[in-house]
Amino acid sequence: MKQLKMLLDEMHQYVQAFNRNNQILNDNWQDKKSEQFSSTCVTVVNNTCQEYMQTVEQVQTGINSSLEQLKSMEQELSKELSAPEWAYKG
Repeated sequence: MKQLKMLLDEMHQYVQAFNRNNQILNDNWQDKKSEQFSSTCVTVVNNTCQEYMQTVEQVQTGINSSLEQLKSMEQELSKELSAPEWAYKG
């Protein structure tokens, strides 16, 4: 899971660089085509990347939660298995 976090952090950095570079281009290329390019391409790519990263982060949170539940269940089972046999006979 640490590797997934590292990859997401890296993707965040790439998206920020993408936005900075496109802002520089847009500032230097001000006409109707630049507005159209920004709205139909840059914004779409940025939004898609943001949505993807949010989805992956949510999935990662869910996986981490499931892992914690499984660890807790494993500990409970270990306690049950290590309990003396007479404890089961009631």
